[in-house]
Amino acid sequence: MEDNIKKLFQVDIEGLPSSIPIFPLDNVLLLPFGKLPLNIFEERYIKMTLDSLKNNRMIGIIQPKNNNNELFQMGCIGKITSYIETPDYRLVLNLEGVCRFVLHERNLTPKGYYQASIDCQDYYDDLDNMEPSMDRNGLIQKYTNFFKMKKLDIDKEVLAETSNLQLLSTLAMLAPFNKIDKQAILESPNILSRINTINSILDLNTFQVVSSKGPSQLN
Repeated sequence: MEDNIKKLFQVDIEGLPSSIPIFPLDNVLLLPFGKLPLNIFEERYIKMTLDSLKNNRMIGIIQPKNNNNELFQMGCIGKITSYIETPDYRLVLNLEGVCRFVLHERNLTPKGYYQASIDCQDYYDDLDNMEPSMDRNGLIQKYTNFFKMKKLDIDKEVLAETSNLQLLSTLAMLAPFNKIDKQAILESPNILSRINTINSILDLNTFQVVSSKGPSQLN
């Protein structure tokens, strides 16, 4: 019985949409199994969210390339797992990353948001919740050093309760990477490649700071 109920909340390959409303967000990263809180206050995106709630509760999160209304070609589907209406007429959402997609085309709806045709077929592995093998402690230490350089903190007690899969998504989404680095992480073909990309970005950032300031006292 419990497994049958669980299936009602899970998204499988057949449940992935080919058309989805998209929400362009600059310097915001959503990854599969990651959780993203959103504060929706623009009228067009409130309408988008209400339409999504009537349908499959899915929204595409994607980064703008520039200020000329161009978007990157890859984003991630987010499923609305909870929402509240505020007294000042906003919607506060929690999204959970489901699967990455390639953007094919988008059309402006009469309500002011874009509806896009997307393709997820190269990223079905995103639905797999199998735990990846990785140097967990080493990665957390690199993130700790990076956050320290940015004068930010990591709550290691909270991280201790996350799976490897959640850790990979959560820290990459929280980290103050630039938009190009975030897009590179998103576009890594698979989990192993994502781990390597994240490690490379962290190593490069640490190296740059150490090189410019001399020996680091981060550890």
